[in-house]
Amino acid sequence: MKQLEHQMTPETQQELTHLADRFSLSIAEFFENVTQGKLAIIDAEELEDLLDIQDAIEAEADPENQARLSWDSIKQELGLSVTVL
Repeated sequence: MKQLEHQMTPETQQELTHLADRFSLSIAEFFENVTQGKLAIIDAEELEDLLDIQDAIEAEADPENQARLSWDSIKQELGLSVTVL
């Protein structure tokens, strides 16, 4: 494996060590897993968006959600009426 020179703050080193420890990995193993695509570091908001998309896809595929409602039936159910000009 090719060795790369790197510089990081002590705080960054500490955070990376903590993160690697959570996976029972050394920092070198942690980075190796990231470069191999086995681990990914993503923004928490991006993860939440991806999980929301996954939930929507699963809900759309659920047989109970296959019935389609007409706009007129929805308006009637909500007690709405539309005046045509």
